[in-house]
Amino acid sequence: MIIAGTAAFVLLLKLGATPLWDDDEPKNAACSVAMLESNDWVVPTFDGRLRVEKPPFVNWLHLAGMSIFGPTETGVRLGSAVLTIGTCLLTWHIGVQFFSQTIGFVAGLVMATCIWTGVGGRASTPDAPLVFFTTLTFFLFFKESLGKRSQQKGDYIRFSKCGAMAIGTVCGLAVLTKGPIGFVIPSMAMLVFALIRAWSVPKSSLLHVLTQLKPFTILASMLVVALPWYVWVTIRTNGEWLKEFLLVHNVGRFVQPMEGHSGSILYYPTIIAIGLFPWSLVLIAMVIHWVALIRLRTHRYHPAIQLISCWVGTWIIFLSLAGTKLPGYIWPAYPALALVTGCFFDAWKRGKLFWLSSWKRDLHRLHDLIMQTGFAVVFFTGLALSIALPIASLYWCPGTEWIGIIGLVPILGAVFGWRLTLLRQRQRVITTTAFIGGFLSLLLSVIVAPQIGHIATPKALLHSMEKGNLSHTSMASFRNTPPSLVFYSGGPVTKLQTQFDVKRHLTSRKDASLIVDRRKFHLLSRSIPKSHGIISEANTVSSRHLILIGPVDEDEIAPRDHIHDSAITWLTQFQ
Repeated sequence: MIIAGTAAFVLLLKLGATPLWDDDEPKNAACSVAMLESNDWVVPTFDGRLRVEKPPFVNWLHLAGMSIFGPTETGVRLGSAVLTIGTCLLTWHIGVQFFSQTIGFVAGLVMATCIWTGVGGRASTPDAPLVFFTTLTFFLFFKESLGKRSQQKGDYIRFSKCGAMAIGTVCGLAVLTKGPIGFVIPSMAMLVFALIRAWSVPKSSLLHVLTQLKPFTILASMLVVALPWYVWVTIRTNGEWLKEFLLVHNVGRFVQPMEGHSGSILYYPTIIAIGLFPWSLVLIAMVIHWVALIRLRTHRYHPAIQLISCWVGTWIIFLSLAGTKLPGYIWPAYPALALVTGCFFDAWKRGKLFWLSSWKRDLHRLHDLIMQTGFAVVFFTGLALSIALPIASLYWCPGTEWIGIIGLVPILGAVFGWRLTLLRQRQRVITTTAFIGGFLSLLLSVIVAPQIGHIATPKALLHSMEKGNLSHTSMASFRNTPPSLVFYSGGPVTKLQTQFDVKRHLTSRKDASLIVDRRKFHLLSRSIPKSHGIISEANTVSSRHLILIGPVDEDEIAPRDHIHDSAITWLTQFQ
Protein backbone atom coordinates (compact mmCIF):
# COMPACT_ATOMS: atom_id res chain seq x y z
CA MET A 1 0.00 0.00 0.00
CA ILE A 2 1.38 3.38 -1.04
CA ILE A 3 0.35 5.30 2.11
CA ALA A 4 1.81 2.73 4.50
CA GLY A 5 4.97 2.38 2.42
CA THR A 6 5.50 6.14 2.22
CA ALA A 7 4.92 6.61 5.94
CA ALA A 8 7.21 3.70 6.80
CA PHE A 9 9.92 5.06 4.52
CA VAL A 10 9.75 8.50 6.16
CA LEU A 11 9.50 7.26 9.74
CA LEU A 12 11.41 4.00 10.08
CA LEU A 13 14.57 4.51 8.03
CA LYS A 14 17.51 4.98 10.45
CA LEU A 15 15.07 5.62 13.28
CA GLY A 16 17.74 5.45 15.96
CA ALA A 17 20.46 7.38 14.14
CA THR A 18 19.78 10.64 15.98
CA PRO A 19 20.49 10.97 19.72
CA LEU A 20 17.50 11.80 21.90
CA TRP A 21 16.71 15.48 21.46
CA ASP A 22 15.68 18.31 23.77
CA ASP A 23 14.38 17.41 27.24
CA ASP A 24 11.15 15.48 26.67
CA GLU A 25 12.56 12.58 24.64
CA PRO A 26 15.33 11.56 27.06
CA LYS A 27 13.14 12.24 30.10
CA ASN A 28 10.44 9.88 28.80
CA ALA A 29 13.05 7.32 27.79
CA ALA A 30 14.93 7.46 31.11
CA CYS A 31 11.62 7.01 32.95
CA SER A 32 10.93 3.90 30.84
CA VAL A 33 14.39 2.48 31.57
CA ALA A 34 13.76 3.04 35.29
CA MET A 35 10.48 1.12 35.00
CA LEU A 36 12.27 -1.70 33.23
CA GLU A 37 15.06 -1.94 35.79
CA SER A 38 12.78 -1.70 38.83
CA ASN A 39 10.06 -3.86 37.27
CA ASP A 40 7.60 -1.21 38.45
CA TRP A 41 5.17 -0.27 35.69
CA VAL A 42 2.95 1.85 37.91
CA VAL A 43 4.95 4.70 39.46
CA PRO A 44 6.94 6.77 36.91
CA THR A 45 10.29 8.07 38.13
CA PHE A 46 13.08 10.13 36.62
CA ASP A 47 16.59 10.44 38.01
CA GLY A 48 15.43 8.72 41.20
CA ARG A 49 12.52 11.13 41.75
CA LEU A 50 8.78 10.89 41.11
CA ARG A 51 7.86 12.07 37.60
CA VAL A 52 4.47 13.77 37.54
CA GLU A 53 4.38 15.31 34.06
CA LYS A 54 2.82 12.45 32.08
CA PRO A 55 0.77 9.25 32.53
CA PRO A 56 2.57 5.98 31.74
CA PHE A 57 1.24 4.79 28.38
CA VAL A 58 4.20 6.19 26.45
CA ASN A 59 6.51 4.39 28.88
CA TRP A 60 4.66 1.12 28.36
CA LEU A 61 5.04 1.71 24.62
CA HIS A 62 8.78 2.18 25.14
CA LEU A 63 8.98 -1.06 27.09
CA ALA A 64 7.48 -2.90 24.12
CA GLY A 65 10.06 -1.35 21.78
CA MET A 66 12.91 -2.02 24.20
CA SER A 67 11.91 -5.67 24.37
CA ILE A 68 12.97 -5.84 20.70
CA PHE A 69 15.84 -3.34 20.37
CA GLY A 70 16.88 -2.83 23.99
CA PRO A 71 17.17 0.56 25.77
CA THR A 72 18.29 2.37 22.61
CA GLU A 73 17.03 5.27 20.53
CA THR A 74 15.35 2.82 18.17
CA GLY A 75 13.73 0.94 21.03
CA VAL A 76 12.09 4.00 22.58
CA ARG A 77 11.02 5.52 19.26
CA LEU A 78 9.64 2.42 17.56
CA GLY A 79 6.18 2.62 19.15
CA SER A 80 5.70 6.26 18.14
CA ALA A 81 6.71 5.53 14.54
CA VAL A 82 4.41 2.49 14.25
CA LEU A 83 1.42 4.35 15.71
CA THR A 84 2.08 7.31 13.41
CA ILE A 85 1.95 4.95 10.42
CA GLY A 86 -1.37 3.78 11.86
CA THR A 87 -2.55 7.40 12.02
CA CYS A 88 -1.71 7.89 8.34
CA LEU A 89 -3.70 4.76 7.44
CA LEU A 90 -6.66 5.88 9.57
CA THR A 91 -6.61 9.27 7.85
CA TRP A 92 -6.61 7.53 4.46
CA HIS A 93 -9.44 5.21 5.52
CA ILE A 94 -11.63 8.06 6.80
CA GLY A 95 -11.11 9.87 3.51
CA VAL A 96 -11.95 6.83 1.39
CA GLN A 97 -14.99 5.77 3.39
CA PHE A 98 -16.61 9.16 3.97
CA PHE A 99 -15.30 11.24 1.04
CA SER A 100 -13.75 9.60 -2.05
CA GLN A 101 -10.81 7.46 -3.11
CA THR A 102 -8.86 10.49 -4.32
CA ILE A 103 -9.46 12.52 -1.17
CA GLY A 104 -8.48 9.59 1.03
CA PHE A 105 -5.31 8.99 -0.96
CA VAL A 106 -4.23 12.65 -0.88
CA ALA A 107 -5.10 12.99 2.81
CA GLY A 108 -3.00 9.94 3.63
CA LEU A 109 -0.10 11.38 1.64
CA VAL A 110 -0.44 14.74 3.40
CA MET A 111 -0.32 13.08 6.80
CA ALA A 112 2.62 10.85 5.83
CA THR A 113 4.79 13.51 4.21
CA CYS A 114 4.16 16.78 6.07
CA ILE A 115 7.12 18.05 8.06
CA TRP A 116 5.59 17.67 11.51
CA THR A 117 4.84 13.98 10.99
CA GLY A 118 8.52 13.43 10.23
CA VAL A 119 9.43 15.24 13.45
CA GLY A 120 6.76 14.04 15.89
CA GLY A 121 6.48 10.54 14.48
CA ARG A 122 10.14 9.89 15.28
CA ALA A 123 9.99 11.28 18.83
CA SER A 124 9.69 9.18 21.98
CA THR A 125 7.00 11.45 23.42
CA PRO A 126 3.27 10.95 24.17
CA ASP A 127 2.27 13.03 21.14
CA ALA A 128 2.26 10.22 18.56
CA PRO A 129 0.12 7.85 20.69
CA LEU A 130 -2.29 10.70 21.49
CA VAL A 131 -2.67 11.55 17.79
CA PHE A 132 -3.34 7.90 16.97
CA PHE A 133 -5.99 7.48 19.68
CA THR A 134 -7.61 10.81 18.81
CA THR A 135 -7.81 9.86 15.13
CA LEU A 136 -9.19 6.44 16.03
CA THR A 137 -11.80 8.10 18.27
CA PHE A 138 -12.98 10.32 15.43
CA PHE A 139 -12.95 7.42 12.99
CA LEU A 140 -15.35 5.57 15.29
CA PHE A 141 -17.41 8.74 15.63
CA PHE A 142 -17.52 9.08 11.85
CA LYS A 143 -18.90 5.55 11.62
CA GLU A 144 -21.54 6.18 14.30
CA SER A 145 -22.66 9.58 13.04
CA LEU A 146 -22.24 9.34 9.25
CA GLY A 147 -22.42 5.60 8.64
CA LYS A 148 -25.28 3.89 6.81
CA ARG A 149 -27.09 2.95 10.02
CA SER A 150 -27.04 6.55 11.24
CA GLN A 151 -28.14 7.97 7.88
CA GLN A 152 -31.26 5.82 7.95
CA LYS A 153 -32.43 7.39 11.22
CA GLY A 154 -32.60 11.07 10.36
CA ASP A 155 -30.60 14.02 11.60
CA TYR A 156 -30.04 12.87 15.16
CA ILE A 157 -26.80 11.06 15.97
CA ARG A 158 -27.72 7.83 17.69
CA PHE A 159 -24.78 5.86 19.05
CA SER A 160 -25.03 2.11 19.28
CA LYS A 161 -24.01 0.62 22.60
CA CYS A 162 -20.99 -1.10 21.06
CA GLY A 163 -19.98 2.09 19.28
CA ALA A 164 -20.19 4.12 22.49
CA MET A 165 -18.14 1.51 24.34
CA ALA A 166 -15.49 1.51 21.61
CA ILE A 167 -15.22 5.31 21.68
CA GLY A 168 -14.96 5.31 25.48
CA THR A 169 -12.29 2.60 25.42
CA VAL A 170 -10.10 4.51 22.97
CA CYS A 171 -10.59 7.74 24.97
CA GLY A 172 -9.45 5.82 28.05
CA LEU A 173 -6.21 4.94 26.29
CA ALA A 174 -5.81 8.61 25.33
CA VAL A 175 -6.29 9.59 28.99
CA LEU A 176 -3.57 7.11 29.94
CA THR A 177 -1.38 8.77 27.32
CA LYS A 178 -1.72 12.45 28.15
CA GLY A 179 -4.40 12.93 30.77
CA PRO A 180 -7.91 14.45 30.67
CA ILE A 181 -7.26 16.26 27.39
CA GLY A 182 -7.54 12.91 25.60
CA PHE A 183 -11.20 12.74 26.64
CA VAL A 184 -12.30 16.35 27.09
CA ILE A 185 -11.51 17.80 23.65
CA PRO A 186 -12.84 14.88 21.54
CA SER A 187 -15.99 14.88 23.69
CA MET A 188 -16.46 18.60 23.11
CA ALA A 189 -16.09 18.12 19.36
CA MET A 190 -18.59 15.26 19.30
CA LEU A 191 -21.11 17.24 21.36
CA VAL A 192 -20.81 20.33 19.18
CA PHE A 193 -21.31 18.28 16.03
CA ALA A 194 -24.31 16.47 17.53
CA LEU A 195 -25.91 19.80 18.44
CA ILE A 196 -25.29 21.15 14.93
CA ARG A 197 -26.90 18.06 13.39
CA ALA A 198 -29.90 18.28 15.74
CA TRP A 199 -30.37 22.01 15.17
CA SER A 200 -32.58 21.43 12.14
CA VAL A 201 -34.85 18.95 13.97
CA PRO A 202 -38.03 20.64 15.25
CA LYS A 203 -38.56 20.73 19.00
CA SER A 204 -35.22 19.10 19.73
CA SER A 205 -33.82 19.43 23.24
CA LEU A 206 -30.32 19.34 24.64
CA LEU A 207 -31.25 16.47 26.96
CA HIS A 208 -32.52 14.37 24.08
CA VAL A 209 -29.38 15.03 22.03
CA LEU A 210 -27.14 14.05 24.96
CA THR A 211 -29.14 10.89 25.56
CA GLN A 212 -28.65 9.75 21.98
CA LEU A 213 -24.86 10.03 22.42
CA LYS A 214 -24.91 7.55 25.31
CA PRO A 215 -22.52 9.70 27.42
CA PHE A 216 -22.68 7.42 30.45
CA THR A 217 -21.64 4.40 28.38
CA ILE A 218 -18.72 6.37 26.92
CA LEU A 219 -17.70 7.70 30.35
CA ALA A 220 -17.98 4.29 32.00
CA SER A 221 -15.88 2.64 29.28
CA MET A 222 -13.26 5.36 29.56
CA LEU A 223 -13.07 4.97 33.34
CA VAL A 224 -12.81 1.17 33.13
CA VAL A 225 -9.67 1.59 31.01
CA ALA A 226 -8.02 4.59 32.68
CA LEU A 227 -9.19 4.69 36.29
CA PRO A 228 -7.41 1.58 37.67
CA TRP A 229 -3.95 3.00 37.01
CA TYR A 230 -4.87 6.47 38.31
CA VAL A 231 -6.20 4.95 41.54
CA TRP A 232 -3.20 2.68 41.88
CA VAL A 233 -0.61 5.43 41.39
CA THR A 234 -2.54 7.70 43.77
CA ILE A 235 -2.42 5.05 46.49
CA ARG A 236 1.26 4.25 45.84
CA THR A 237 2.31 7.94 46.02
CA ASN A 238 -0.10 9.06 48.76
CA GLY A 239 -1.87 11.34 46.30
CA GLU A 240 1.26 13.28 45.35
CA TRP A 241 1.33 12.20 41.68
CA LEU A 242 -2.35 12.97 41.05
CA LYS A 243 -2.23 16.34 42.79
CA GLU A 244 0.88 17.53 40.93
CA PHE A 245 -0.28 16.18 37.59
CA LEU A 246 -3.76 17.70 37.67
CA LEU A 247 -3.07 20.99 39.43
CA VAL A 248 0.34 21.83 37.97
CA HIS A 249 0.61 20.09 34.60
CA ASN A 250 -3.02 20.43 33.54
CA VAL A 251 -4.70 23.37 35.29
CA GLY A 252 -1.41 25.21 35.75
CA ARG A 253 -0.34 24.84 32.12
CA PHE A 254 -3.75 26.01 30.94
CA VAL A 255 -3.92 29.04 33.22
CA GLN A 256 -0.42 30.42 32.63
CA PRO A 257 2.68 29.78 30.51
CA MET A 258 5.11 27.26 31.92
CA GLU A 259 8.81 26.88 31.11
CA GLY A 260 8.66 29.90 28.82
CA HIS A 261 6.25 28.24 26.35
CA SER A 262 3.80 31.00 25.47
CA GLY A 263 2.44 32.56 22.31
CA SER A 264 -0.13 34.88 20.78
CA ILE A 265 -3.40 33.97 19.10
CA LEU A 266 -1.43 33.55 15.86
CA TYR A 267 0.90 30.96 17.38
CA TYR A 268 -0.95 27.85 16.21
CA PRO A 269 -1.87 29.13 12.71
CA THR A 270 1.85 29.79 12.22
CA ILE A 271 2.74 26.33 13.54
CA ILE A 272 0.21 24.75 11.18
CA ALA A 273 1.71 26.59 8.20
CA ILE A 274 5.15 25.21 9.14
CA GLY A 275 4.05 21.73 10.24
CA LEU A 276 1.94 21.06 7.13
CA PHE A 277 4.74 22.11 4.77
CA PRO A 278 4.91 21.59 1.81
CA TRP A 279 1.14 21.05 1.62
CA SER A 280 0.63 24.44 3.23
CA LEU A 281 1.75 25.98 -0.06
CA VAL A 282 -1.99 26.43 -0.73
CA LEU A 283 -3.03 27.01 2.87
CA ILE A 284 -4.99 30.22 2.23
CA ALA A 285 -6.77 28.78 -0.81
CA MET A 286 -7.46 25.58 1.14
CA VAL A 287 -9.07 27.53 4.00
CA ILE A 288 -11.23 29.47 1.53
CA HIS A 289 -12.34 26.19 -0.06
CA TRP A 290 -13.03 24.76 3.40
CA VAL A 291 -15.26 27.71 4.35
CA ALA A 292 -17.08 27.45 1.03
CA LEU A 293 -17.83 23.76 1.65
CA ILE A 294 -19.17 24.55 5.13
CA ARG A 295 -21.51 27.19 3.71
CA LEU A 296 -22.72 24.99 0.84
CA ARG A 297 -25.25 22.85 2.70
CA THR A 298 -26.28 20.90 -0.39
CA HIS A 299 -22.77 19.57 -1.05
CA ARG A 300 -22.43 15.82 -0.62
CA TYR A 301 -19.46 16.22 1.74
CA HIS A 302 -21.16 18.83 3.92
CA PRO A 303 -21.83 16.63 7.03
CA ALA A 304 -18.31 15.20 6.98
CA ILE A 305 -16.84 18.70 6.54
CA GLN A 306 -18.89 19.87 9.52
CA LEU A 307 -17.49 17.06 11.64
CA ILE A 308 -13.93 17.83 10.56
CA SER A 309 -14.52 21.49 11.37
CA CYS A 310 -15.64 20.57 14.88
CA TRP A 311 -12.57 18.34 15.22
CA VAL A 312 -10.13 21.07 14.18
CA GLY A 313 -12.00 23.95 15.77
CA THR A 314 -12.33 22.53 19.27
CA TRP A 315 -8.71 21.41 19.36
CA ILE A 316 -7.21 24.68 18.13
CA ILE A 317 -9.58 27.03 19.99
CA PHE A 318 -9.25 25.17 23.30
CA LEU A 319 -5.45 25.10 23.18
CA SER A 320 -5.21 28.67 21.89
CA LEU A 321 -6.90 29.73 25.13
CA ALA A 322 -4.27 27.89 27.17
CA GLY A 323 -1.36 29.82 28.62
CA THR A 324 1.22 27.18 27.71
CA LYS A 325 1.67 26.57 24.00
CA LEU A 326 3.83 24.01 22.22
CA PRO A 327 3.87 22.92 18.55
CA GLY A 328 3.01 19.30 19.36
CA TYR A 329 -0.16 20.21 21.25
CA ILE A 330 -2.23 20.62 18.05
CA TRP A 331 -0.80 17.67 16.16
CA PRO A 332 -4.03 15.70 16.88
CA ALA A 333 -5.79 18.17 14.54
CA TYR A 334 -3.46 17.36 11.62
CA PRO A 335 -5.40 14.32 10.32
CA ALA A 336 -8.50 16.52 9.99
CA LEU A 337 -6.44 19.22 8.27
CA ALA A 338 -5.06 16.53 5.95
CA LEU A 339 -8.61 15.55 4.99
CA VAL A 340 -9.50 19.18 4.25
CA THR A 341 -6.32 19.46 2.16
CA GLY A 342 -7.36 16.29 0.33
CA CYS A 343 -10.74 17.89 -0.46
CA PHE A 344 -8.99 20.95 -1.88
CA PHE A 345 -6.56 19.03 -4.08
CA ASP A 346 -9.35 16.77 -5.34
CA ALA A 347 -11.40 19.78 -6.41
CA TRP A 348 -8.32 21.52 -7.84
CA LYS A 349 -7.34 18.44 -9.84
CA ARG A 350 -10.81 18.30 -11.41
CA GLY A 351 -10.89 22.08 -11.98
CA LYS A 352 -13.93 22.31 -9.69
CA LEU A 353 -12.99 24.96 -7.14
CA PHE A 354 -16.54 26.25 -7.35
CA TRP A 355 -15.83 29.35 -5.27
CA LEU A 356 -13.93 30.63 -8.31
CA SER A 357 -16.94 30.25 -10.59
CA SER A 358 -18.16 33.78 -9.85
CA TRP A 359 -15.01 35.12 -11.54
CA LYS A 360 -15.78 35.68 -15.20
CA ARG A 361 -12.37 34.55 -16.32
CA ASP A 362 -10.60 31.40 -17.50
CA LEU A 363 -11.16 29.03 -14.56
CA HIS A 364 -8.30 26.72 -15.57
CA ARG A 365 -5.94 29.68 -15.59
CA LEU A 366 -7.10 30.65 -12.09
CA HIS A 367 -6.60 27.09 -10.85
CA ASP A 368 -3.09 27.07 -12.26
CA LEU A 369 -2.31 30.47 -10.77
CA ILE A 370 -3.17 29.24 -7.26
CA MET A 371 -0.72 26.36 -7.52
CA GLN A 372 1.97 28.45 -9.18
CA THR A 373 1.77 30.92 -6.30
CA GLY A 374 2.10 28.00 -3.89
CA PHE A 375 5.19 26.66 -5.61
CA ALA A 376 6.69 30.16 -5.50
CA VAL A 377 6.26 30.01 -1.71
CA VAL A 378 7.97 26.60 -1.65
CA PHE A 379 10.82 27.94 -3.79
CA PHE A 380 11.53 30.88 -1.49
CA THR A 381 11.20 28.61 1.54
CA GLY A 382 13.93 26.41 0.10
CA LEU A 383 16.03 29.49 -0.57
CA ALA A 384 15.58 30.60 3.04
CA LEU A 385 16.62 27.15 4.28
CA SER A 386 19.75 27.27 2.14
CA ILE A 387 20.75 30.52 3.84
CA ALA A 388 19.44 30.03 7.39
CA LEU A 389 20.65 26.49 8.05
CA PRO A 390 24.36 27.22 7.44
CA ILE A 391 24.12 30.32 9.64
CA ALA A 392 22.45 28.35 12.43
CA SER A 393 25.00 25.54 12.06
CA LEU A 394 27.84 28.03 12.31
CA TYR A 395 26.54 29.00 15.74
CA TRP A 396 25.38 25.61 17.05
CA CYS A 397 27.56 23.07 15.25
CA PRO A 398 30.56 24.49 13.36
CA GLY A 399 31.58 22.18 10.57
CA THR A 400 28.05 21.21 9.53
CA GLU A 401 27.30 24.27 7.40
CA TRP A 402 26.90 21.95 4.41
CA ILE A 403 23.38 21.03 5.61
CA GLY A 404 22.10 24.10 3.77
CA ILE A 405 22.20 21.95 0.66
CA ILE A 406 18.86 20.37 1.66
CA GLY A 407 17.25 23.64 0.63
CA LEU A 408 17.72 22.37 -2.92
CA VAL A 409 14.91 19.85 -2.35
CA PRO A 410 12.09 22.42 -2.13
CA ILE A 411 13.84 24.67 -4.67
CA LEU A 412 14.11 21.98 -7.36
CA GLY A 413 10.75 20.51 -6.41
CA ALA A 414 9.09 23.92 -6.78
CA VAL A 415 10.64 24.43 -10.22
CA PHE A 416 9.51 20.98 -11.34
CA GLY A 417 6.04 21.49 -9.85
CA TRP A 418 5.71 24.89 -11.55
CA ARG A 419 6.54 23.26 -14.88
CA LEU A 420 3.96 20.50 -14.34
CA THR A 421 1.36 23.12 -13.47
CA LEU A 422 1.98 24.89 -16.78
CA LEU A 423 1.52 21.54 -18.55
CA ARG A 424 -1.62 20.93 -16.43
CA GLN A 425 -0.39 17.50 -15.35
CA ARG A 426 -2.23 17.83 -12.04
CA GLN A 427 -1.82 14.31 -10.72
CA ARG A 428 1.93 14.69 -11.07
CA VAL A 429 1.73 18.02 -9.23
CA ILE A 430 0.24 16.20 -6.24
CA THR A 431 2.92 13.50 -6.47
CA THR A 432 5.65 16.14 -6.65
CA THR A 433 4.32 17.89 -3.54
CA ALA A 434 4.35 14.59 -1.66
CA PHE A 435 7.89 13.91 -2.85
CA ILE A 436 9.09 17.32 -1.62
CA GLY A 437 7.63 16.72 1.85
CA GLY A 438 8.69 13.10 2.19
CA PHE A 439 12.21 13.57 0.86
CA LEU A 440 12.77 16.75 2.90
CA SER A 441 11.57 15.03 6.09
CA LEU A 442 13.79 12.06 5.36
CA LEU A 443 16.89 14.19 4.76
CA LEU A 444 16.28 16.16 7.94
CA SER A 445 15.80 12.97 9.97
CA VAL A 446 18.41 10.69 8.42
CA ILE A 447 21.27 13.04 7.54
CA VAL A 448 20.94 16.46 9.18
CA ALA A 449 19.60 15.51 12.61
CA PRO A 450 22.20 12.77 13.28
CA GLN A 451 25.05 15.06 12.25
CA ILE A 452 23.89 17.83 14.54
CA GLY A 453 22.72 15.47 17.27
CA HIS A 454 26.07 13.81 17.80
CA ILE A 455 27.66 17.23 18.26
CA ALA A 456 24.96 19.34 19.86
CA THR A 457 23.70 16.98 22.57
CA PRO A 458 25.13 15.95 25.94
CA LYS A 459 25.88 12.55 24.44
CA ALA A 460 29.05 14.12 23.02
CA LEU A 461 30.22 14.84 26.56
CA LEU A 462 29.75 11.21 27.56
CA HIS A 463 31.92 10.16 24.61
CA SER A 464 34.60 12.47 25.98
CA MET A 465 34.30 10.75 29.34
CA GLU A 466 34.75 7.35 27.74
CA LYS A 467 37.87 8.54 25.93
CA GLY A 468 39.25 9.84 29.22
CA ASN A 469 38.41 6.59 31.05
CA LEU A 470 36.00 8.42 33.34
CA SER A 471 33.20 6.41 34.92
CA HIS A 472 29.59 7.52 34.67
CA THR A 473 29.17 6.61 38.33
CA SER A 474 31.63 9.36 39.29
CA MET A 475 29.73 12.03 37.35
CA ALA A 476 27.61 14.76 38.92
CA SER A 477 25.83 17.89 37.70
CA PHE A 478 25.51 21.37 39.13
CA ARG A 479 21.99 22.68 39.83
CA ASN A 480 20.33 21.23 36.69
CA THR A 481 20.67 17.76 35.19
CA PRO A 482 20.09 17.48 31.41
CA PRO A 483 17.66 14.56 30.95
CA SER A 484 19.75 12.98 28.20
CA LEU A 485 22.61 12.56 30.69
CA VAL A 486 20.36 10.42 32.85
CA PHE A 487 19.36 8.24 29.90
CA TYR A 488 22.79 7.82 28.31
CA SER A 489 24.66 7.40 31.59
CA GLY A 490 22.34 4.55 32.50
CA GLY A 491 21.38 5.73 35.97
CA PRO A 492 20.64 8.60 38.33
CA VAL A 493 23.02 11.57 38.14
CA THR A 494 23.96 13.23 41.42
CA LYS A 495 22.75 16.83 41.52
CA LEU A 496 24.96 19.29 43.44
CA GLN A 497 23.55 22.57 44.74
CA THR A 498 26.43 24.52 46.29
CA GLN A 499 30.07 25.35 45.56
CA PHE A 500 31.06 23.38 48.63
CA ASP A 501 29.27 20.29 47.27
CA VAL A 502 31.14 20.68 43.98
CA LYS A 503 34.54 20.95 45.63
CA ARG A 504 33.84 17.98 47.89
CA HIS A 505 32.66 15.86 44.95
CA LEU A 506 35.66 16.64 42.73
CA THR A 507 38.14 15.89 45.51
CA SER A 508 36.38 12.72 46.67
CA ARG A 509 37.96 10.53 43.98
CA LYS A 510 40.53 10.90 41.24
CA ASP A 511 38.15 10.27 38.35
CA ALA A 512 35.35 12.53 39.62
CA SER A 513 33.74 14.68 36.93
CA LEU A 514 31.14 17.43 36.77
CA ILE A 515 28.79 18.71 34.08
CA VAL A 516 27.67 22.32 34.40
CA ASP A 517 25.78 24.81 32.26
CA ARG A 518 28.28 27.40 31.07
CA ARG A 519 25.97 30.17 32.26
CA LYS A 520 26.63 28.94 35.80
CA PHE A 521 30.31 28.16 35.33
CA HIS A 522 31.46 31.50 36.75
CA LEU A 523 29.97 30.45 40.10
CA LEU A 524 32.32 27.46 40.30
CA SER A 525 35.60 28.52 38.75
CA ARG A 526 37.16 29.19 42.19
CA SER A 527 35.87 25.88 43.61
CA ILE A 528 37.41 23.60 40.98
CA PRO A 529 40.53 21.77 42.23
CA LYS A 530 43.82 22.46 40.46
CA SER A 531 43.87 18.87 39.23
CA HIS A 532 40.67 19.43 37.24
CA GLY A 533 39.88 21.45 34.15
CA ILE A 534 37.56 21.67 31.15
CA ILE A 535 37.65 18.45 29.12
CA SER A 536 35.02 19.26 26.51
CA GLU A 537 31.95 21.37 25.76
CA ALA A 538 28.67 20.87 23.92
CA ASN A 539 26.23 23.46 22.59
CA THR A 540 22.94 21.62 22.96
CA VAL A 541 19.72 22.21 21.03
CA SER A 542 17.91 23.11 24.27
CA SER A 543 20.00 26.30 24.62
CA ARG A 544 22.27 24.78 27.25
CA HIS A 545 26.00 25.21 26.68
CA LEU A 546 27.41 22.39 28.77
CA ILE A 547 30.92 21.97 30.11
CA LEU A 548 32.51 18.70 31.23
CA ILE A 549 35.00 19.22 34.05
CA GLY A 550 37.33 16.39 34.97
CA PRO A 551 40.92 15.47 35.87
CA VAL A 552 43.50 16.73 33.36
CA ASP A 553 47.27 16.85 33.06
CA GLU A 554 48.99 19.86 34.56
CA ASP A 555 50.06 21.28 31.19
CA GLU A 556 46.42 21.17 30.01
CA ILE A 557 45.02 23.16 32.92
CA ALA A 558 44.08 26.70 31.95
CA PRO A 559 44.93 29.47 34.43
CA ARG A 560 42.07 29.85 36.87
CA ASP A 561 41.65 33.57 36.28
CA HIS A 562 41.57 33.02 32.52
CA ILE A 563 38.81 30.43 32.82
CA HIS A 564 36.82 32.70 35.09
CA ASP A 565 37.19 35.74 32.85
CA SER A 566 36.28 33.75 29.74
CA ALA A 567 33.10 32.46 31.35
CA ILE A 568 32.10 35.94 32.46
CA THR A 569 32.76 37.34 28.96
CA TRP A 570 30.73 34.55 27.32
CA LEU A 571 27.89 35.01 29.82
CA THR A 572 27.74 38.74 29.10
CA GLN A 573 27.59 38.11 25.35
CA PHE A 574 24.89 35.47 25.78
CA GLN A 575 22.69 37.75 27.87
